[in-house]
Amino acid sequence: MNETALHQSVKKGTELYRTIDETLKGKEVRMPTGLSFFDKDATERNEIRIKWWQDPKQYSYREMSVIPLESLPKEPFDISMMHSSNYYSEKEKPVFFGHYWMNGHPELLRGNICCLDYSVARNGVLAAYRFDGEKELSNEKFIFV
Repeated sequence: MNETALHQSVKKGTELYRTIDETLKGKEVRMPTGLSFFDKDATERNEIRIKWWQDPKQYSYREMSVIPLESLPKEPFDISMMHSSNYYSEKEKPVFFGHYWMNGHPELLRGNICCLDYSVARNGVLAAYRFDGEKELSNEKFIFV
């Protein structure tokens, strides 16, 4: 990364900033007008992190949100709120990620989607996956304590 790209990567509104931000945090979209929620640190939020592995044209706001929020409407997701409606299809290679503060018993989000962040810093579990190069992931390969 040259000096120009480095400066662009931290400048909000640039394509490079958005790309890096989505890579590190996942896709986020603004909630419908008037809706908000309080995150784990009691900060009010009006954007939701969405399931980038689902086709946004086929789901509602409630179904697209990573955090289950009853206040989200069941109406179709407004894809015009997104920079891109691309999603990670079930035909893609397995992908592992963290930084999502999942709760409960570790389980796959889909056959090729594996979150390894199960909130160990907030009384959750430390999770890992024994990956042997398989194309289809399995819940039996999760390890957690």
